[in-house]
Amino acid sequence: MKKLAVLMLIAVIITAAVMPASAQVLWRSAKTMKQGSFIAMAQWYYMDFTKKYIDGEWKDNPSDQLNWGFQTMFGYAVTDRMEMMIHIPYYFKEMKSNSVDTDEQGIGDIWIKTRLSVLPWTPKKHGLTITTTLCLPTGSKIGDHKFCYCGDGSTDFALGGIFSTAWMYNFRGHLKLNYWFNQKNFNETDIGDELKLIVKLDRNFTKKIMGFCTYIYYKKWPNEDVPLGTEIADIEKSRNYLVLGGVYKPISGLFIRPKVAFSIGGEYLIDYEFNPTIDIWYVFTMK
Repeated sequence: MKKLAVLMLIAVIITAAVMPASAQVLWRSAKTMKQGSFIAMAQWYYMDFTKKYIDGEWKDNPSDQLNWGFQTMFGYAVTDRMEMMIHIPYYFKEMKSNSVDTDEQGIGDIWIKTRLSVLPWTPKKHGLTITTTLCLPTGSKIGDHKFCYCGDGSTDFALGGIFSTAWMYNFRGHLKLNYWFNQKNFNETDIGDELKLIVKLDRNFTKKIMGFCTYIYYKKWPNEDVPLGTEIADIEKSRNYLVLGGVYKPISGLFIRPKVAFSIGGEYLIDYEFNPTIDIWYVFTMK
């Protein structure tokens, strides 16, 4: 088992050399790992931004904007109730229009996260876990256009919480909330704060297969030009997503999770119609 754990960790570290991310603060349930456990994750995703909010309605995006790649996460359980994690992002971006033709890639902002269990979750008990996240402005400028920034250039802090119910027959529910306190970037722009709300329902079909359905609400407030003291128009946005997916557990500690997110409403900027994703998790101890 120790050999398998080492091989899995090496595989994920190699993948991290080419990783992207909009790392998800609210990944996983309220359950925390046992003290001394490690977790490694690698994810592939694809987003084709085909819609743009113009004059109060969604229309075809005149620019061909594609964002795809990978993201990774590594974590360690300091105690049975506390986990420390790092998200290492890497982006692949393409954009084609009359004035822009780019094909870029680069590292994004690195996130450092803690998870603290307030009410330990068990299959027969509800659980509550608090999350904190620090976002470091490590994203590189990989082109002459704003589209090619791999991060927003600001140091940000987030506070969130995850509530998971006990299993009720084959069903379990989750309520997740996260708020980003965003700061100024290198262009003297105060990045608007962000809110994410997730409502999720799991269903166990067998011991190895679980399905889930998720609703996501996302809100970003406007940016502000600090020297002028004015808001930047049409930079705020709201989104509603429906996510359908499943989890396959072929062996103990290994989780394979394919899913598809569908955009079901929102306002401003650009958006995709659907977002296919597959991620692989591995939880292990070095024993």
